[in-house]
Amino acid sequence: MRMIERPVRRSKKYESTLQLLGGRDAMFLTLREALTFCAMLGYKERRRLPLDPAAGSEDIAGAQYTNKEAVDLLFALALAEERKSDILRPDRERDCVQIYEEYANGGLDLVHGWIDRFANLDVEEAVWRGLKSIGVKPPVAENALADVVAPTF
Repeated sequence: MRMIERPVRRSKKYESTLQLLGGRDAMFLTLREALTFCAMLGYKERRRLPLDPAAGSEDIAGAQYTNKEAVDLLFALALAEERKSDILRPDRERDCVQIYEEYANGGLDLVHGWIDRFANLDVEEAVWRGLKSIGVKPPVAENALADVVAPTF
């Protein structure tokens, strides 16, 4: 499996938002998972925001991206964006990481707005309301099928 050698950067502008999303007692267990959620959200909403050098950035070591799913999602996002397989060449890793960083930054911007908009709610509820506002449906409960009544003929 291919690993990420280059550190993944995140904007300090949204550091407090990311900390609310990832870590102990948060929606996501790790900052990497929270950042990946934001990258996928940014891609869905076509929010690709370059990191602002004036705001500064923090690194997540490439070693944090040893999880197969995390690496796969990073490369899948780059492939979806570029629509050409040459983006997956080892010498294009920097481009793949940059695409991921920019979509994560766009997703963080969106989540930051939801947290501000729904400030009277906890973070998880604010995110769910924000997701609903862009057409994302909540997961179906496992017992929802038990509520379905079979037709009688």
